[in-house]
Formats: sequence, structure tokens, C-alpha cells
Amino acid sequence: MRWLKKREVIIYFLLFKKFNYNKFNIGEAFDVLKPYFSKKVSYHSISYMSKIGLITKLNESEYRLNPFDDFILTFLAKSYLERRATLRHKIQ
Repeated sequence: MRWLKKREVIIYFLLFKKFNYNKFNIGEAFDVLKPYFSKKVSYHSISYMSKIGLITKLNESEYRLNPFDDFILTFLAKSYLERRATLRHKIQ
């Protein structure tokens, strides 16, 4: 899994600022992101974050944000730290 791009982090926090952890539909998300991103970029970023678990897709058009710190600790930090420990043992 790759690290998030800057625009994906910005999209997450713009959505968090507006909706917090409440349900929202894709149209509402497009309205929030319209001044900054195109619909194509917004849709692809939301679908990618849904795929990796940062956003939960409730049904065809409704989503809910998951806590960012939980995502970082469970998915990214764990695999990164395991990899670092393995590389460190190979060096010594």
C-alpha cells in the first residue's frame, strides 16, 4: 500500500471539517470540494480512500469518514515499523 498523496490528505480534512464522522453523500462531498478539485479528482480520491479503509462506503452514494489516527496506526505504521525492524536486523 502506498502512502497518501497530499491532495488525498487535504480532501480527507476538508470532508472532516464539514461532516466530521457523520454520513454524507457524494453530491455533498462534490459541493465541498468543488472550489478546489474537479469532480474526477474528487471521485477518484474518495474511491481510493474507500478502498484502503479511510472512508467507509455505506451504500451506493453514502459514505462515512473513519478516524485518521486509527487508520495510520493500524494500517501504515504497523507495516512500516515491521519493515524497519526487519531491515535493521539485516544490517547488524
